[in-house]
Amino acid sequence: MKILITGRPGSGKTTVIRELQKRGFTAYNTDDYDDVTKLQDQKSGVQVPWPDGPVDWKRYTWNWQAGGIEKLLNSSETVFLGGIVGNQKEFYPKFDKIFALTLSTETLAKRLDSHAHKRTQEEKDKALAVHEMKQHRFKEDGLIELACEDSVETVVNNLLKQLRLL
Repeated sequence: MKILITGRPGSGKTTVIRELQKRGFTAYNTDDYDDVTKLQDQKSGVQVPWPDGPVDWKRYTWNWQAGGIEKLLNSSETVFLGGIVGNQKEFYPKFDKIFALTLSTETLAKRLDSHAHKRTQEEKDKALAVHEMKQHRFKEDGLIELACEDSVETVVNNLLKQLRLL
């Protein structure tokens, strides 16, 4: 079984993937692999180095690379991938189930303040302003919503129960 865990930045994807790894599952945060996820120019598709300051998301996109995704999914066991990228819809057919971590705007605001990927106040404000609309798109795309307001242990238990792995 191939499972995608996606969600807005700060929703807990990395934390869920780490908890799955801790429990012995094959689970990957796709941001951690240079051959899987790359910053690319939106027009040309050419890989670009990460800028020193904030990323201009109107000019660049964070995309999965087909070969890298294939390597991670190439297993006969259950594999969990965690991430959110510009071209992820292209890869949806490769997954048996796709879960979107969902959370309130208030919880997201708290998490962004302590998030590993530091953001400027302007970036945080923008993320919060579009949060509900972008989160609703997951539902429109038919993804399985997984509330992530609780502890990571509870969130992962709920995930594994839905997959009949617990």
